[in-house]
Amino acid sequence: MTEERISFLNIRPEERKLVFSLIFVLAITTLVLELSDVIATGGFVSKVGPGKIFWLWIVDMVVSLVTVGIYAMAVDRMERVHLIKYLMLAFAVIFLILRFIFSLGTPDWISYPILYILTDQIYAVFPLAFWAMVNDQYTAAEGKRLFPIITMGTMIGSILGNGLAALSAWMLRQSGDDPTSLLPLGSIILLVGFVIIEAVFSKRTVNARHSHDGTVDIKQTLNVGVDYIKNVPIFTYLALAMLLSGWVFAVIEYHFLYSVDQSVSQDPLQFQAFYGIFKIILIISTILVQALVSGRLMERIGLKSAFIIQPIALAIGAVLAFLVPGVYGAAGARYVVRLVQQAWDEPARKSLENLIPDERRGRVSVVIDRYFYDLSTIVASLVLGLLLLLGSNGTVSQITIYIYMGLAVVASLIAIWAGFRLRARYDESMLDWRLARSRRKSVLTGIEF
Repeated sequence: MTEERISFLNIRPEERKLVFSLIFVLAITTLVLELSDVIATGGFVSKVGPGKIFWLWIVDMVVSLVTVGIYAMAVDRMERVHLIKYLMLAFAVIFLILRFIFSLGTPDWISYPILYILTDQIYAVFPLAFWAMVNDQYTAAEGKRLFPIITMGTMIGSILGNGLAALSAWMLRQSGDDPTSLLPLGSIILLVGFVIIEAVFSKRTVNARHSHDGTVDIKQTLNVGVDYIKNVPIFTYLALAMLLSGWVFAVIEYHFLYSVDQSVSQDPLQFQAFYGIFKIILIISTILVQALVSGRLMERIGLKSAFIIQPIALAIGAVLAFLVPGVYGAAGARYVVRLVQQAWDEPARKSLENLIPDERRGRVSVVIDRYFYDLSTIVASLVLGLLLLLGSNGTVSQITIYIYMGLAVVASLIAIWAGFRLRARYDESMLDWRLARSRRKSVLTGIEF
């Protein structure tokens, strides 16, 4: 990597080793998750049916609430580097177990939901743990510059994972093998990530504080996050925006899956190929936006104005799906909202959460990033399921589409209002004692002995 390219990516020479290592670990982990997600989603939608995915989402979100609750009790009490290593080892074992479940010939309505739910638990926990670890490495000022670059690891891994999924769909059609035969490959890749983490952090000192509360209680753990949401205005409005965004994302996601399933005539391998190619296009776009726009624009406009953009994108996506029927409108809507979420909103949220003290950040991010999103997804799934049951013999009519997309437009407009309120209360929130902390680096930081 030349000095010119380092400058192009806005990375200083002394930051190169850690930043590129973090990008690599995030990339290979995302590769495994994306591959598993495409296999699970394609298999469930094609073999079980899109009309039943609401109930899968509800069960999945309930399990996620329990999973992230357990994670929240541990994240601020132990070294995050060790937590990441334990998670990668556990996930490697899980994928081997999943392959064994499929090899037993377990019915599709059992095996694919298990794969989907377990994959989503990894999605729920690993990004939270990874970004908690990354936040320990950098100050808030460094985070605004480097987090969009590190997030590129997600995009690279997504391209590789979805590319492998799309390519394997063609190869598996020729050979007649099962897509789940790729799951052991995920275990091997995760073990490579474990080795990288061990090598990078074996001699690196991390100056981060940890919680030393005497009791480990889920209620007390969640109360830490609730305290910030109730008393710090920027987190109050951010939580409201996340709650509404989860609703809109669920609606657009269902509309996309339903439309694609109809266009490929319920063929799981065609679904897998289309879904993989679509996500590759999305990720390439996201990488370009993150590399060329997100970091520099975020430094220019500041965090106070950053949280208006995603609600606007949600409104545009909902209107697009409302006005353009079929797979083109559904794919366009999902493209817009996921592009803005991944390239802009996620790095912005991680930068804002960097203002929270080390010993509380993990628990607060669990409540904001997961609990509000999961709860809104459960509510959206119940409403969508009810609309489908009230429709024409359980099918999706055009009137049903108009109703749930109309509700999504309303939710996105309220989220836009929450984004403007966050901006208006930003300076006031910076004076809150809950954000007061010292994040000075030692002169020995980064020096290896």
